[in-house]
Amino acid sequence: MVATPAPDAPHPVTDLSQLAPGNALDPFGKHEQIIARRVASEGDSGGGGVANLDALGSVRHAGDDRHPCEQRLLNKKAAQFDLLSVRLLDQVFVQIADLQRGNEISHLKVPTELKWVIITGTLNSQGVLKELVIEQHSGTAAVDRMVVAACKKGLYIHNPPAEAVDASGNYKVRIEARMENFASMDGEHWEFKTYMGLAIL
Repeated sequence: MVATPAPDAPHPVTDLSQLAPGNALDPFGKHEQIIARRVASEGDSGGGGVANLDALGSVRHAGDDRHPCEQRLLNKKAAQFDLLSVRLLDQVFVQIADLQRGNEISHLKVPTELKWVIITGTLNSQGVLKELVIEQHSGTAAVDRMVVAACKKGLYIHNPPAEAVDASGNYKVRIEARMENFASMDGEHWEFKTYMGLAIL
């Protein structure tokens, strides 16, 4: 008899057939690039993830008034390759924002204790997504599915910089995402505020 893994255990997502190109948005403003590059010359923030976001000292506002998003770089390598990092964040956010408008998510009242969805993505040397592993679930299955679907379509790199590869010759990134109900005009359909972070591993 095969043992069933715990529901919150990391597991790979292997169906990558829905990969599609996205649209990169504007990167960090000049002031925030200076902050990110200063961080790159300092010590790594370590593996604390969400708890150490303030150590980088930069928050980038994306989206619009109806679909706001706060983005952060989570480690030294993400700050070193800040333009690449924000391009990946934007590509994934475009997909998240689109999925938030769909029926499954737009009617959702997310719990206040919703956890961060944490996903590790591995891209090959050409910047094509090979694997997604869910490291932490949010506690709401629909949100987990949304972030996985957004990563499937949004995690890719055109002309990837050779300097950013890991020891195996791949590109590995960690995406952290969380959302909260932001506004509703009719009490049934919601707009959301999204929080995102990215580390290059």
